[in-house]
Amino acid sequence: MLKEEYARANRAMADKMAQLGENLTRRVRDLRDQVTNAPQNLLGLESRFMSGDIPEQEYKSTREEYRNQLQTNLRSIDEIRSLLMVMSQLEMRPGTAGGTGQAGMSPRPSPTD
Repeated sequence: MLKEEYARANRAMADKMAQLGENLTRRVRDLRDQVTNAPQNLLGLESRFMSGDIPEQEYKSTREEYRNQLQTNLRSIDEIRSLLMVMSQLEMRPGTAGGTGQAGMSPRPSPTD
């Protein structure tokens, strides 16, 4: 009975990990799209400024917003990539994807930094 509950918990955890992986992958794709569109957005902003459609102050503030958003997106991509690597390492451990060993369920010390 305990073995069945353990197997059921492992399957549930594997399902949740797969779902999290899919969500993270989708988020990375969205962020990547935003990052790849940034140069086009900046060129459009530059063009509007050079043609006199927007004043210099608006140009500078919008350019700074784009730059900050780009940095945030790149940081998020790196963080998600790290999470995906950790998840793939966890999936390789015995006991996390329906295996019979208990190594996947042993507590791990977490960083406190």
